[in-house]
Amino acid sequence: MKDLGNKIISNIHVFILLYGCWTAYGLWSEHDVRYTEIENEIPALTEEAVKLNSKVKEIDDFIKKAEEYKVRVEEVAKNIEAVQKQLPAETNDSQILSAFQSEMKVLNIKDTIMEPKGEEQSTYFISKDYLLKGNGTFLQFLIFLERIGSAARIYNVKSIKLSTSGTTRKGRFQIINGETTIQAYRFNPNFRVERGF
Repeated sequence: MKDLGNKIISNIHVFILLYGCWTAYGLWSEHDVRYTEIENEIPALTEEAVKLNSKVKEIDDFIKKAEEYKVRVEEVAKNIEAVQKQLPAETNDSQILSAFQSEMKVLNIKDTIMEPKGEEQSTYFISKDYLLKGNGTFLQFLIFLERIGSAARIYNVKSIKLSTSGTTRKGRFQIINGETTIQAYRFNPNFRVERGF
């Protein structure tokens, strides 16, 4: 037994070497299994990375477009505000009616009646209606509306009604009764363009 103990002690290095080899093989096997698992995950991870990269690209494109739209919205808002400020701050009834009266007088439109009506508030502006009535020829009314259209102030012919007059013809042109509603505008001081951002 002593010999056996001495033999074991003299060959202990072999046991240590065998134990070390067995432990190293176990560690290498674990490493190989983990390496194989990681290698098998690479295609799925690559596919996921491609999907995520495309989503990142979409987000970048969206951000770029959002910035472009923001610039465009700001430009449109400034244009709206600039156009809005071109409208007068108030509607002066006497000045507007005087302009209509002088045009009708120059064109020899008779029996004129002019009366201001109420205001209507829109998003960008406030409009005021003026009812005008008179007697004249079709050509006189046409020229009157053309002059109103080329005036410095912005007007809109909201409605026009022309009907034959009961008076007899004095010349070669038929006398008609004209009734028109013309709108004058002023800017809405309460309006502010919403940028949305």
